[in-house]
Amino acid sequence: MKDMDLYFDKEKYIAYIKLSGRLDKKFILSAFDLTVFDKRYRIGMGRLWDFRDADLSSLDNETIVEMAQYSKKFPRGINNVKVAFVVSGDLEFGLTRMFEMSSRAKTPIQVFRTMDEAEEWMME
Repeated sequence: MKDMDLYFDKEKYIAYIKLSGRLDKKFILSAFDLTVFDKRYRIGMGRLWDFRDADLSSLDNETIVEMAQYSKKFPRGINNVKVAFVVSGDLEFGLTRMFEMSSRAKTPIQVFRTMDEAEEWMME
């Protein structure tokens, strides 16, 4: 079962998006939209995606590359903020690294294995 939890930390200026279950492109892009259009989201707020309980095995290379271009249609302040992915599985690590390498937006993207590392990088 797919699930999404959304939390906004106003002090750290980070939106936390926790997705779990077997995810597909539609669900992930919907989570992006729900996050950036949420009334609590602020322009310039970084996004930390928590995929530690997610299964990304239904995504292929072509889909990852397509998804990496999605934020480009949004204005500055949404597509040029720090974005971190936290993953636990090797497959998820590889796919999110592919996303990082495929993005043509001016978005600094990093993939991490722990929330602490991701938050530390987000706060730099």
